[in-house]
Amino acid sequence: MPIRLALAACALLVAACGGESSDAPMVAAEPVALFPDDPGRERIGSLRYTGGVVLSSADERFGGWSAIELSEDGSRLLAISDSATWMTAELRFGAEGQLTGLSDVTLVPMLDLEGRKLSGEAADAEGLASLGDGQYAVSFERQHRIDLYELGQGWAAVETATAAPLPAPPGANRLRNNAGIEALAVSGDGLFAGVEYPIMEGQPYQLWRYDLSDIEAEPGVIDLNLTAGHGLTAMAGDGEGGLFVVERYYARNVGNRIRVGHLAAEALANATAPVSPQLLAEITPDMTVDNIEAVAVVEAGNETRLLLMSDDNFNPSQRTLLLSFVLERETP
Repeated sequence: MPIRLALAACALLVAACGGESSDAPMVAAEPVALFPDDPGRERIGSLRYTGGVVLSSADERFGGWSAIELSEDGSRLLAISDSATWMTAELRFGAEGQLTGLSDVTLVPMLDLEGRKLSGEAADAEGLASLGDGQYAVSFERQHRIDLYELGQGWAAVETATAAPLPAPPGANRLRNNAGIEALAVSGDGLFAGVEYPIMEGQPYQLWRYDLSDIEAEPGVIDLNLTAGHGLTAMAGDGEGGLFVVERYYARNVGNRIRVGHLAAEALANATAPVSPQLLAEITPDMTVDNIEAVAVVEAGNETRLLLMSDDNFNPSQRTLLLSFVLERETP
């Protein structure tokens, strides 16, 4: 279905099923065009827009989504919020593959080492990465750390999973309160953890790499050259040892600017100097954009699909966007 027709559709109202009613929020999904003033336009850089929605709910737990992962077949979504809530949901797509919304949504609290609900400064979850076999890494800022959670196959244990800490990466004690380990991703045989802004002003951005064969060992360090004034907010593995990276810029008089880039496996493997991502696309204030803090990638139907999600900061003036793109490197 062309985007212009999708916009003419009614907003979708979907309810979660299963679990107690308190864990089954109503979530509305309203389709949006990438270019509000030109709904038929779908291409930006190397990405083709394949539908997106504004998500909303009266449930006070819904919002602040900082990181997402997808099931292997790309049909389900796992998300974390910066108030320490897990979300699982089914992704809904139209006949032409356009994203139309969510269903079967569940929201449950994230737990600490003792099985207690995370709260206060300990609850600011920011990065999420699948280590395989139902194990996930989650990064937190304010109380800077990376914890491991055993969610089980199909995320069956998401309600009861407790945290198991990883050794803190070197320099974590120097991270600023609200500028910590914002991005996590697994690619190849490494878990990559990215800091939102340079630890020291004027220095490169920092990327730590944990070896998955010895996850408890101290990680190595890779320096990144990112765009000045932008924060590293999300990463996702490309399946070949490289990384997709999301950079965000915000200024009150400008709005949000989002850059989606790619770091090749070769660059990461031989990083003796700061590495720079190849720019794939930029989302600018004239497009549908907000505070994008999450990215997930899945191979589906011989296509590489990227999903981007925004963190509304529980602010009524912001939106929770879920946007879908297909990677098309060839020039249109």
